[in-house]
Parts: sequence; structure tokens; C-alpha cells
Amino acid sequence: MELNKETIIQYLRERQSEISFFDPDADLHSEEIGDGNLNFVYRVSDTAQPKRSLVLKQAPPYIKILGPDYPLPSERLTYESRALEVYNRFASGAVPAQHYFDSDAAVIVMEDLRGYRLLRDDLIAGKVNQTVPDQIGRFMGCVHSQTHKNNLDSVSVDRYREDFANTVMQSITADYVFTLPFTEHETNFYTDGLEPDVKQLKADEAFFQQAQNLKKVFLTAQQGLTHGDLHTGSIMVKDNSAKVIDAEFAFYGPVGFDIGLYWANYFLSYFSHTGNIAIQSELKAAIAQTWDTYTTGFQMVNASQKSRTLQQIFHESIGFAGMEMLRRVIGAAHVRDIESIVDKEKKLHIETAILKFGIFLVKERHNITTVYELVESL
Repeated sequence: MELNKETIIQYLRERQSEISFFDPDADLHSEEIGDGNLNFVYRVSDTAQPKRSLVLKQAPPYIKILGPDYPLPSERLTYESRALEVYNRFASGAVPAQHYFDSDAAVIVMEDLRGYRLLRDDLIAGKVNQTVPDQIGRFMGCVHSQTHKNNLDSVSVDRYREDFANTVMQSITADYVFTLPFTEHETNFYTDGLEPDVKQLKADEAFFQQAQNLKKVFLTAQQGLTHGDLHTGSIMVKDNSAKVIDAEFAFYGPVGFDIGLYWANYFLSYFSHTGNIAIQSELKAAIAQTWDTYTTGFQMVNASQKSRTLQQIFHESIGFAGMEMLRRVIGAAHVRDIESIVDKEKKLHIETAILKFGIFLVKERHNITTVYELVESL
């Protein structure tokens, strides 16, 4: 059952008893919102009280932006629903509240974050709110430690592994982050003039060895609940509130992947603001603050085990950040932080610097000992 603006109101009315959000006789208005590549997203509001609204997200059995010729299991929304339940249990308020989930129609009904903006948009505008990395660091630290295999009994670990065996979405991420950007693939594209650097990267055997090591970690390390797509386009902000969205890639894996993606997109923002030392300084502080808050929120019973685990997460996060930066410049999915740069010469200069830094992170991650050393290497 594929919903649209006309059928979605009837869909809600038929489930009034389960959802019980709008008054039964309320006059409802629906509109499609968002520009996501995978799913349909609608807002339904009470016309008499427009601020009283819900968001419905539906996953069609294909990639929305490409159409039915590109199938993708609707089950991805099941994993998002499960992730929202876990997140609201361990980090209440850090994600939208979930009101209803329909597995048959692949629909989640959730809190409407009306008035919130994408974190990416704020960073592009040079607005760096230091409460955001504090909240996101605490969110990741809490969820990662609460679901970490070293903090759970074997039965609980097996349950998480089964509930978040999101293998299709995990495989897609593995391809588009660790493999395809470094091959001659039809989805890759990059700025004219970057080709010499790309050729040099593709001939770097030391890099490829480290990239394969990181891919293996990504595919096999079952550490804790991992969001799987935690970049600045998956976080919404309003005043001093930050909420994580779009968890359809959630899986039980290497938790450092979340930190790495989050850091990488702050790094990309850092390079996009080349020439503005004040904004770059704020971004460096935000990156460091994320790790400081993360380590405080990440709890383990054994202090020495916590230290060893955090060291492993730290080094893996740096490597994942490097891979994410590289694929955002030469792979299929670029970011507006960089693509919105109009001056072609400036854009090429920035992307060249991003490639260099991304390669450095992948190859030298084990030699970086603190987050302050990390940001000072920029």
C-alpha cells in the first residue's frame, strides 16, 4: 500500500484507536516534505491547530529517487523503528518520539520536528552551536555503551544481533564507502582537475590495505547499536536542541562508524570554510567536544576495559572519518557544503586538501593519540 497526499488522511483515520493523536472529527491537511533519496515523508496537521501535527515516513520497496526499477527492501523501516525504540529507551529526547509503526505498509508515524533545521544547513551558514556536539556525543556514548557487547550478557547480545541484522543496508554502505569510490564505477564523479590526485590515490597500495582493513571491521565487528548514517544531514537542530533522524541503516556493528561519519562531516565543513579562521576554530572545538562528551557518556563496569575499548573506538573512528571524507569528494554521494562552492578554482583547491587529509586519517589513524592531536592535524 503506497500512500500519497490523498490516501494518507484516510490511513490515519482508520488507525485512530492505535495512534489517538488527532481528534476523530479533526479536519486534516497533508503535504509531502523532505527531499530524501530513499523514502516518502509526509506531514499531516490539524487545519484548526496547524502546530498539532505528525510526520509519516513510508519506505517503498525501491529507491524512491530512482523508481521501481531499483528495488530496495521496505524492511529497512523495521530497523529504523527498532532503533527509535532503543534510542528513546536509553537517550530519551535525542530522537523523534515514535507514535506508531506499521510493518506491513512500512510506515512510521512520529513526532513532527516542525521548526527544526538540518545541522548541515547551519554549518554551511557558519553557525556552529557548541551544545550540538555535546548532545550528540552524549547520545552516542550512552547508546553505544548501553548496547555494547562487553556490557551485556550473551543472550542480550544475540538479541541485538538478531534485531539489527540489517545486512542489505549494511552491504550498500560497505560498497559506497569502502569500495566503489576507488574503482571506475558509473556512479562516481568529481571536479575537473582532480583526476591526477584520484589516479595517485588509486595507485596507493598502503592506502588500499588500510581501506580493506576498515571495510573488514565495518562488516564483521559487532560491538553495539550503530546508527549507520549519522552525518550532519541526519541531525536536526532548533535553539539548543538536537535530534537524530533517519536510522534506516541501523545495524549491530562497529560503533566508531557513527563517530567517524559525524566527525567527517564537520571536517568537510571545516574545509568548506577555508579562509574563515573563526568558523574553523569553532568547528575544531566542536569535534573535540564530541569526543570529550562521548568518553564521559560511555560507561563500562571495568575502568581498564573502558580505556582499552575507547582507544579502539577512537582509532577506528578516525579511519572511518577518512573514508567518509574521500567518498564524499570522488564517490556517488557528495555534500552541499562543498558542492555549493561556486568558485571552481577554490573548490578544486579545497577538494584536493580534503583528499590529502582523508588519506592521512586512513593511513595514520593508529599514530594519532588524542582528539586534540587530531584537530591540530588539520
